[in-house]
Amino acid sequence: MITQFNSKVTPFGGISIIHEQLISKGTAQFIENELGKRRNNAQYSYADIVLTRLYTVLSGGSAAEDVQYITENTLQHLKKINIPSPDTILRADKELSTASEFIGITDGKKNKININEKLNRFLIRLAVYFEQLKPGHENLTLDFDHVFIPTEKYDATYSYKYKKGYFPAVASINNIPVYIEGRNGNCSVKTGQLSTHKRIWDSLQAHKITPASVRMDAGSYIKEVTDFYHEQGVKFFIRANQSEALLFEASTADNWKSCTINHQNFEVTSFDYEFGQYTHRIIAYR
Repeated sequence: MITQFNSKVTPFGGISIIHEQLISKGTAQFIENELGKRRNNAQYSYADIVLTRLYTVLSGGSAAEDVQYITENTLQHLKKINIPSPDTILRADKELSTASEFIGITDGKKNKININEKLNRFLIRLAVYFEQLKPGHENLTLDFDHVFIPTEKYDATYSYKYKKGYFPAVASINNIPVYIEGRNGNCSVKTGQLSTHKRIWDSLQAHKITPASVRMDAGSYIKEVTDFYHEQGVKFFIRANQSEALLFEASTADNWKSCTINHQNFEVTSFDYEFGQYTHRIIAYR
């Protein structure tokens, strides 16, 4: 049997369900309260723009220009939202942006950083609003790393990854982003990193979110960083496999014990190791 429908069938019909749930949750008003009103009584609000960007990504888009095609096929059918043009979205991006600043020179190259306190605060409050994070919750683990994003944008710089791009610092809890700080591709990850960690910590503390532990990559193996978290009384895990001194201490350690981690067999030991102002308990495995 063949059935004909008069209504237009869209390839991303599930967006309608998501949109209805977000509107019923009061998401549009929440965005307006957090980001404020646009200038000169603009036709499109920040809620229109943020939600349009979200739906574009969920519909397979990767750039503001994709909004036009997706609008024609899907977004134009949504109610209680005004779908802006790509140009309007890019203007709003500029309105919400902050100026970058230089934080020193490494190997003759300027290190550029971009700090947007308003949008980082919005990330945390958004996670709390949707109950993905709960203030006062215990046993939270904060993950921190620099994530290279390859791009050919005009201001992208060449990285040690052998590509042009950006190298933002990203902090997350349970895979939920809570802080993002822009950096140029050739920026040394170690430059100004302590200040970044302090900003992350202060932002979380302001919302009564206190991680019990922090996981970091080798780029955070910095005395000032480990001292900072030690003083906060927070456990930290760092993949310090590039430290020759620490590798030597591990190689000469004794009391190795066999154990199984994620169905893999390892030998594990622990020992005290002085780094920065404090002595830490190191766990090594092989």
